[in-house]
Amino acid sequence: MYAFPGGRAEAGETPAQAALREFEEETGIKARNPRLFETYDLRSHAADGTLTSHFLLSVFLVDADDDAVAVAADDAAEIGWYSLEEIRTLPVPASVLECVERIAAA
Repeated sequence: MYAFPGGRAEAGETPAQAALREFEEETGIKARNPRLFETYDLRSHAADGTLTSHFLLSVFLVDADDDAVAVAADDAAEIGWYSLEEIRTLPVPASVLECVERIAAA
């Protein structure tokens, strides 16, 4: 599956700090100026309806230098920049596609 860089916040870390740290860990790019775009409330259920997982996914927009080069690092198997049309053809979670469509429309 393709997804945004991300992960869990560490103890004492704000969501914005976690976003910047995870972005750098997974891409090698030092970003700045995190701005919350959206928070998704994601829940998974078993066939019988029992809640099996629940987490909040906060998506931040960030700034980075135009000449920054991304390198797959940490737990990222590969990295790439994709257009909305390309993302529609990739295996992505529904929340990622919906978020990209909203960003493109903004």
